[in-house]
Amino acid sequence: MIEFENVVKTYDNGHTAVSNLSFTAPTGKITVLVGPSGCGKTTTLRMINRLITETSGTIRLGGTATSQVDTISMRRNIGYVIQNAGLFPHRTIIDNVCTVPLLKKVEKSAARARALELLTLVGLDASYADRYPWQLSGGQQQRVGVARALAADPPYMLMDEPFSAVDPVVRKQLQDEFLRIQAEMAKTIVMVTHDIDEALRLGDQIVVLREGGNLAQIGSPEELLAQPANEFVADFLGESRGYHALSFASLDSARVRAVESVRIGEALRVRAGWVVVSNANGDVVGWVNAARQQGPVEIHDVHWSSAVNLREANLRRALDAALASPNHEAIVVDEFGALRGAVAVADIIQMSESRGH
Repeated sequence: MIEFENVVKTYDNGHTAVSNLSFTAPTGKITVLVGPSGCGKTTTLRMINRLITETSGTIRLGGTATSQVDTISMRRNIGYVIQNAGLFPHRTIIDNVCTVPLLKKVEKSAARARALELLTLVGLDASYADRYPWQLSGGQQQRVGVARALAADPPYMLMDEPFSAVDPVVRKQLQDEFLRIQAEMAKTIVMVTHDIDEALRLGDQIVVLREGGNLAQIGSPEELLAQPANEFVADFLGESRGYHALSFASLDSARVRAVESVRIGEALRVRAGWVVVSNANGDVVGWVNAARQQGPVEIHDVHWSSAVNLREANLRRALDAALASPNHEAIVVDEFGALRGAVAVADIIQMSESRGH
């Protein structure tokens, strides 16, 4: 675990960036630091690996004060991922990933073998190993940055807005990959982000800071959304707080109605209402309006809509899918992708209301 006990950072000009900060980042969990600009998020993160030295108070890694250990050795046991990856432009991808293991005197062959494993882990195959950073997209560079941070198998990882410099689609992909890796490796992670959506999606615990590095609230995403400690936290979470809270409500008790279905190339059995369409493999792809359909269903007849998994989806995903569909119903499938039915916007809203009582 990473512990902050009454930590203060005051600069020579008298500015206090962090004030009497105390919190614990639990072992094997993701703790996310959020707050407005100037609240001390990055300062707090950088004090953990002593890129910035605290003025007073104590920071502990695994129970040992960071001020009592060799700084260089400590940093080699902390993975560090920054915005824009921070790769060495003159070194190949595999050499970038091998950086810390080689500094720790790991055999070169073993370091390179581990680097190739990590590139695969972050979704890059061996063909990327001998390329240079400039030959990769921004999202690919961020994947390499994560692989490099994991290369020495550190118990701790620090991440400073690691996904903020890429477009929304790539960011979602990187977040998914990061959560998959964390589920497998269970590192103790402290992350800084300015994106509250990212914090709610990735964090096991969220630390909300206000100006001067003062702790406003700490808790799980669900706890913060359900019960903000004060007006500052409520305002910071924003007006969409209720919508975000739907992410923590399961869909498995939804009122799913039976629906007609048809495969592309087949004729409809009904002449009214909306019918779910599947492709030749049986995968759900969307809806067709039976009242307007003439002859067998073709690809151009389909209103493309994503399906949600009854056991895995939450109310937010179901609501998004329902609002995006032509008839305001989300298609529901089971864990094997088989059609279960559909759930309407009105039923999703009713479930969210009953959950709040």
